[in-house]
Amino acid sequence: MLVVRMILVALTLVLLSVPTVAMATDQDAGQIENQIEAQALEILTLSNNFLAKLKQFRVTAEFGFDVLQESGQMIEFGSRQEVTVQRPDHFRVDFARRDGVSGHVVYDGKEIVLFNPELAVYAKAPFKGEIDDAFDFLAEELNRPVPLRDFFASDLNEIMIAKTESAMFVGESTIGGVLCDHLALRNDTVDFQLWVAQGDEPLPHRMIITYKNEEGQPQFWAQFLKWEISPEIPNDSFSYSPPKGAEHIPFAVLDEEIPEEGDKP
Repeated sequence: MLVVRMILVALTLVLLSVPTVAMATDQDAGQIENQIEAQALEILTLSNNFLAKLKQFRVTAEFGFDVLQESGQMIEFGSRQEVTVQRPDHFRVDFARRDGVSGHVVYDGKEIVLFNPELAVYAKAPFKGEIDDAFDFLAEELNRPVPLRDFFASDLNEIMIAKTESAMFVGESTIGGVLCDHLALRNDTVDFQLWVAQGDEPLPHRMIITYKNEEGQPQFWAQFLKWEISPEIPNDSFSYSPPKGAEHIPFAVLDEEIPEEGDKP
C-alpha cells in the first residue's frame, strides 16, 4: 500500500470517509435514539447551525493523521491550512504540509485553480456552482479532496446527525485557553470526539476521529487554531494571476512521486 493512500484518502477522513449510517429497523431506531443524549445533541446542533449560517469566515487549522507502515509502526503525517469562505460560491485554501510542500486552491464561482509556488506550476478547471458543489468536484473529479471540508458545508448539521449513532456529553474541557464542551460521538466505523466552545460562538476547537475497524486503529485529529467570523477579505483573495514563468499544467501532473509505505516520511 502506498503513502498515496494517506495523501489522497486520509485527507478525506473528516466525516466524508465515514459511511452514511444504514437505514435502521423501528427497533434499532429506538435503540439509537436512546443512545443520543439530549444535551450532546443540543450542543452539536447549535454548533453545526452556527457555522453553517456564517456568510463568510476564515479558519486556521492544524491536523495530523496516522499511517500504518509495513513494519507495523504507526507514523503521523500532517499539515496546516487556512481556509477562507465567502458563501455562496467563493473559497480559498492555503496549505503547508510538514514536509515543506505548500500550495493554494482558489475558487471564484467560475473556475478552480490550484497553485504550487515551489514548482511554479498551476492547474485550473472551469466550474460553476456553490461551495458544496465545488468541494465535491475537487474530490470526485479532480482527486483533490480538501481536509475538513464538511465543516464548510451548508448542510453540516444534516451530515453530522446522519452519521451519528451515539452521542454523549463528556464534560467541560479547556482547549487552547477556550472553555469547551467535550462531546463523544460514534457509529459502527468510527469514534469521533469534538470540543465545542461555550458561549455566543459555539465553534469547534478540536476533533479526533479513531478508525476503530482499521488495523492499528489509526486516528485523524484537527486543532482549530483561529476562527474569524467577520474577516476582512481583499477583493483579489479568490482570484489567481500566475506569476511570470509559472507553467500551466493539467491537474493530473500535480501528482508527485509518492514513496512506498514504510519509507521515511
